Amino acid sequence: MSMNIVIRDKRKEIGLTQEQIAEYLGVTAPAVNKWEKGTTYPDISLLPPLARLLKIDLNTLLCFNEGLSEKEIGYFSNEVVEAIRKNGYESGFTMAMDKIQEYPSCDALIQTMAMTLEGALMLYGIEIEDKEPYRKQITALYERAAKSDDEQVRNKAIYMLISKYMNQMEDEKAQAMLELLPDRSDLDKRFFMAKLLVRQNKYAEAAGLLERKLLQEVNEIYGILVNLVKIELKEGNSQNASRLGEINGKFSELFELWGMNRFIIPLEIALEQKKVEESISLLKSMLSAMLIPWELKKIPLYRHIFITVEGKEEEKKEDTKDYGKQLLPVTLSAMESSTEYDFLRTNKEFLELIEEYRVKC
Repeated sequence: MSMNIVIRDKRKEIGLTQEQIAEYLGVTAPAVNKWEKGTTYPDISLLPPLARLLKIDLNTLLCFNEGLSEKEIGYFSNEVVEAIRKNGYESGFTMAMDKIQEYPSCDALIQTMAMTLEGALMLYGIEIEDKEPYRKQITALYERAAKSDDEQVRNKAIYMLISKYMNQMEDEKAQAMLELLPDRSDLDKRFFMAKLLVRQNKYAEAAGLLERKLLQEVNEIYGILVNLVKIELKEGNSQNASRLGEINGKFSELFELWGMNRFIIPLEIALEQKKVEESISLLKSMLSAMLIPWELKKIPLYRHIFITVEGKEEEKKEDTKDYGKQLLPVTLSAMESSTEYDFLRTNKEFLELIEEYRVKC
């Protein structure tokens, strides 16, 4: 909302005419009319008395408190990613930081840009030799968002910071962030919202709400299984790790997760045990599955997942059709540089596998 609209709406709200505003401020009625049309603006010396007259603060009058809507942030996030894809990471990064400078108090924008830039750095930043300056600035954005008054924004940022601090072995910082999170509620308002939508015969909207909840829970369970396997391997219980791998395979199949997910835990075990043939076989299967689209709309469990509560399909929301191609360069880069693959680096079949999929990027 621009200043002229604020002046017009607040004047009408308190029941004053343009002539009365002019009289109280010592200006002409045509001048007030021009303010409301947006053709001219009040003199700076008139701003404090005008704000008092309209019973608002200066921030409201000057629109300093305004942020961006969720939809606007979503559109902008897509624009940033597109800029990075076309013109390189620095282009989109600068674009995002400029927008944050324009809306410095919009915590939702800051948190979303941090996630967008971090994901893009992983997917499109392969050619950047020194990523650390970008990582530091992204962490700084999360730290800003973690102080937000918006609980949802704040908690998302805190979760991301916990993950970052743990990866950096900064356990004290991670612990401090954990203590800021609320205990998880046993109730979830989405269940009640879905029931209300069903009563209103809005079945697709109700299903979409519940399917998003289901996928969130399924992904959480999958993550738990992955971490349990890592613990079993650390404890030297390879048999238990393998059993958990079998459970994960059945779980992934039952809930129709992306095909490549079924190979992650078995590969983790094979790499830990340095089994050359098994590791290469699993890598072949995983890389092949990575390029097969996971089309949620075609899966009965998730076919309404992009339907919003308003009954519309989320705009520009796509299945993971291209995600495998985006993830492939990152995976190949890990195969080339990560220490867990060191024992395979002299294996001809392993090197040929990298070259085979490099041309598919």
